[in-house]
This record gives sequence, structure tokens and C-alpha cells, in this order.
Amino acid sequence: MKSRERVQKALAHEEPDRVPIDYWTTPAAYEQLRDHLGITAPETQEWGIMSNWKISEEMLQRLHVDFRRVYMNPSSRFQMKTYPDGTTDSEYGFRGKWFGPYWEVTHFPWAEITEVEQIEDWEWPDADDPSRMDGVVEWARYLHEETDYAVVGMVGGPWGVFEICEHYMRGFDKFLIDLAENTPLAEAMMDKSMEYALDMNRVLLDQVGEYLDIVQVGDDLGHQHGLIMSPRMYRGLVKPRHAQMYGEIHRRAPHIKLLYHSCGAIEPLIGDLIDVGVDILNPIQPLAAGMDSARLKEKYGDRLSFHGGIDLQRAMAERGTMEDVRNEIDTRLRALAPGGGYILAPAHNIQPDSTPEKILAMYDYAAEKGRYPIS
Repeated sequence: MKSRERVQKALAHEEPDRVPIDYWTTPAAYEQLRDHLGITAPETQEWGIMSNWKISEEMLQRLHVDFRRVYMNPSSRFQMKTYPDGTTDSEYGFRGKWFGPYWEVTHFPWAEITEVEQIEDWEWPDADDPSRMDGVVEWARYLHEETDYAVVGMVGGPWGVFEICEHYMRGFDKFLIDLAENTPLAEAMMDKSMEYALDMNRVLLDQVGEYLDIVQVGDDLGHQHGLIMSPRMYRGLVKPRHAQMYGEIHRRAPHIKLLYHSCGAIEPLIGDLIDVGVDILNPIQPLAAGMDSARLKEKYGDRLSFHGGIDLQRAMAERGTMEDVRNEIDTRLRALAPGGGYILAPAHNIQPDSTPEKILAMYDYAAEKGRYPIS
């Protein structure tokens, strides 16, 4: 069975020949694996989630990956600056620097804003800048027409309305206080983000939507032990905006499945995410509170597909053994794969302490043991 057919069948809650496989990783873990394998093939494809970098087709095939990705470009008008403290800026006004495998924000452009009018007057970069789609249509068409892979589209702007405010534009502590104590300002920030997201989604989907199988979005709503906000606050302030954003994606491209990313212990909100149009939930972090795979499958598996699930905190971490990795894959397959509706992938980006040998073992064992019927 070809990759696209395999993915589509799984997302229709049917059992294909094997469980589809995806690859999320930090650049450092990828480079270690590439050098271990001695792969020197041209790195021609954009990849990555938290940051974009290049990967080779040879590596994707070696790991049995069923997906290929399409990214919007930053505007050609944007010229990145590096500041004396080592930070670099972004097209959207926030600045940051690399700390280990992640680029973290250190300057928040909305941090000192106090009035709704200041947010309303804020100018985002032009979503309709033609350079954003330079080469993107051709690449998406090629993947759809000339390959058999499932094609995932990634927009260039906000994926949601919460994380863009608290993690990038306003700052975590300030935005959480705004939600509770200055709700009109928080809502203005989320509306400003939503308006820009709607524009960026429009640009992507109107030009390449017919070539995509999945669009990836997200808003981190949880941490290891619980939710970042109460269910009541989510339902009153965030959910209506999610419904508008994700409903518009489905309206513009009804055939597309929506993959939503949120780390952490978000089980109390999964029903709400289904309400707003989420088709696939990632990364179903297995050691987070309340995120037991079997329970999630039993409770939501008839309405939702799952993506991720392979533990990075123990099994794939430095302390995990090869036996731990195999047991982890067996556990997720037994819990999530029966009846379809599961895409096997790491529960976020593979970290640099996952050895190349362990990563290869994960993907090869998953390709072998993920064949239906699951035993």
C-alpha cells in the first residue's frame, strides 16, 4: 500500500497494511543520525516543527516516513538582524536565541502594551506578499501529483490564538494575568492573532489546498500535570476563536484533515477540540497526567485520530534501553492502532540524548510491528 492511501485509510478509522509513521525531531538529533548513517544525499526538503531546516529524501525513506511537508516562506522583505546579546529577530517582532536544541523567545513586542487600541493599531507583516508562496505551489503540486506521500501543509503565521500571545508576543506570565484580570486586552490580542491567522490560512489554502491532505495547527494548552488554564476559561475565551479559525480551514478545504498539536495533560479539553474541528491530536504525551493511551482510544477513538505517543521522557531518553523502546512501541500499538486512527510518531521532537541506534530501532521496529492485524 502506498503512503497516502495508508494515511487516508487510517484517518478514516480503517486498518491499512500498517500503521503510518511520521518523524518529529530536533535538528541536533537529526544530524547525529545522519552522520551515523553516513548519509550525504542533498538536503533538499524543509522539515522541522519548532524551527525549519533541511532534510534529505534518503533519510525520510530510511525511516519509513509516510509524510512530506509544505511550508510557506517568510516574506522576502524581511531581513533578519542579530543583536549584541546574540538574539535574532523574527518577521513578527519577537526576538530570541538558541538554548540547547530550542530557539527561545527573550523579547516580547507586546510586553509593555496597556491599551486595547495599541493592539488594534499593531501592523502584522503583509500576509499577501507574493514571495510567501514562491516555489510553494510547485512543490505542493509535485508532492501531490508525482509522489505517493501524504502531504502536510504548514502556515507561516499563528497556529492558534493562545500560544502566539503568551509564548511569543506578550510573555507567559503577563498574558495569563491578562486572561484573568484584563480580559478585554487579552481578547484584543487573541483577536489580532486570529485575524492574521485567518489571512495566512487563506493564502496557503487558496493556492495549494487542493494538493494537501493535512494542515497542521496548534496551541499548547497543558503541562506535564494539568492544564495551563481552567476548562471554563478555555471554553469562554479561546474555544470560540479556535472554532472560527479551524472551521474556516475546513470550509476552504473540506477534504483536509486538521492535525492539532498541544503538549501536556489536556484530556479535559479533548472533547472541546473535537467540537472545534480537530481531526488528529498530537502528541498525546503518554506520561502526562490523564493521557493514558488506552483510555484516550476508548473514550475518543471513534471521533478522533491520534498522532505521536512514543515516550521521549524515559524510553527514548538516555536512561531508556532498547528493550524499553520496543516495549514502548508495543504498548502504543496495542492501545491506539486497532481499528485505524493512529499515526505512530514521537511524542514531540526527538531530543539529542536519543542515540542514533535507538532512533533506528524505534522506526524499524515500528515498521515491522505496526503491520495489521496488530497482535
